[in-house]
Amino acid sequence: MNRNNILFGLISLAIGFFVGFSIANSIGRRERDAARVSMQPQQAQTERPQPAASQNQSSQSSDAAPTEAEIRDAIARADERAEDTELQRNFGTALYRYASDAGQAQYLPDVARMIKRAYDAHPQDHDLTVMLANVLFDIGQTTDRARFREARTYYAKALEMKPDDVSARTDLGLSYYLDEPSDPARAVAEYRKSLVINPRHEQTLQNLATALISMHKFDEAQKRIDELSGINQQNPALPNLRAQLAQGRNAAP
Repeated sequence: MNRNNILFGLISLAIGFFVGFSIANSIGRRERDAARVSMQPQQAQTERPQPAASQNQSSQSSDAAPTEAEIRDAIARADERAEDTELQRNFGTALYRYASDAGQAQYLPDVARMIKRAYDAHPQDHDLTVMLANVLFDIGQTTDRARFREARTYYAKALEMKPDDVSARTDLGLSYYLDEPSDPARAVAEYRKSLVINPRHEQTLQNLATALISMHKFDEAQKRIDELSGINQQNPALPNLRAQLAQGRNAAP
């Protein structure tokens, strides 16, 4: 996607012309399998997957991206039409994808504001509820850990609508693990619920193994790592998980 296409999509959405930009209604964990938000090394395998940038976009130089002023102008145009909840949803989704692909976390509060407007108009929309939770989670992961608690409110609402949403429940658990103070026991409880629904869910197994290691439950952590390896021997988290498990065993009294 070139610079003109990105700008046309963002700005045209902001002024109400919904053309020139492909938008998904939900950007959930299930779509996120490549680029990741930076975290502490010991937490790398528990990150919530982020959307992958397209090959065309990733090959571009930095000067191909829209400028801060251009994006802020588009955001201001969207804010001027706060009552247009369809615009808020569509532009918020477009900006979320751009911010995630480009690693521009400074736009996440703007995304949250727009998606919250859309959610307030459609509180029974499961995908919209998950998206709001995801944005708040991302803010918690990047700049403000207090937002994890807010994210949990919306994950809970989404799970009331769709209790079998494994990705949402896994992210609910991860919000406990990454919070300050961390609560790995609460995280493990949610991961176990997810695995009842889908015992082959790789992200859940990764996160569960990490939480178990932090709790010094090394035997079960080994079992979960073995399960993950049996499902996908190429899972990129496996070497890190095995290293953490070995380090944990060696450091244990």
